[in-house]
Amino acid sequence: MARYGHSPHSTMTHLNGNLLVAIDIETTGLRPGYHDLIQIAVLPLDASIKPLKSAPPFYMELAPKRPENIEPGASKIHRIDLAELMLRALCPWKASEYFEIWFEKLGLPHGKRLAPLAQNWVFDRGFIIDWLGEKAFSDFFDARYRDTMAAALFCNDHADFTNEKIPYPKVNLTYLASQLTVVNDRAHDALQDCITTAEVYRRMVSQAM
Repeated sequence: MARYGHSPHSTMTHLNGNLLVAIDIETTGLRPGYHDLIQIAVLPLDASIKPLKSAPPFYMELAPKRPENIEPGASKIHRIDLAELMLRALCPWKASEYFEIWFEKLGLPHGKRLAPLAQNWVFDRGFIIDWLGEKAFSDFFDARYRDTMAAALFCNDHADFTNEKIPYPKVNLTYLASQLTVVNDRAHDALQDCITTAEVYRRMVSQAM
């Protein structure tokens, strides 16, 4: 049923009913459309950029659509046993149905979407589009995204412009977390990386005040 008015969740006012969410994925390689998304987490965030207590995250493993294209070194990064994954994970089409159900349960106002916050969203979005399709992707996700990598590069540009020390010589999530004293005990797990990404971004925003 269509819903109108304000979001039922505590979110940033300027989002106008859209919901900020941290997003992270794990894949079988680096090429969307050839390699596959095999784990995804979408973590709703409140107005303080902390995990939203009123809505659970979407967190799911997907069986690869093209197992013959799995990059041999991919499992060394995410440490997911791909043979076991093929046995326990949902097929991508069933997972997309569960994602739609999860989205509807958020109860967002009519026409409102998820505002993505990611580490390297340009990489992630290609795999999510390959999973959901262009139409569904645009229905679920707002085009105005936040990105900790882009935010770190902006901080570096600002520091260079003002002749200050470059704060982030590297811009991967592990390094950003270490510089901002954010602990991530399970790197390359999609949900834990969502939590880390949100906290890294929250601290960046706090430092800019």
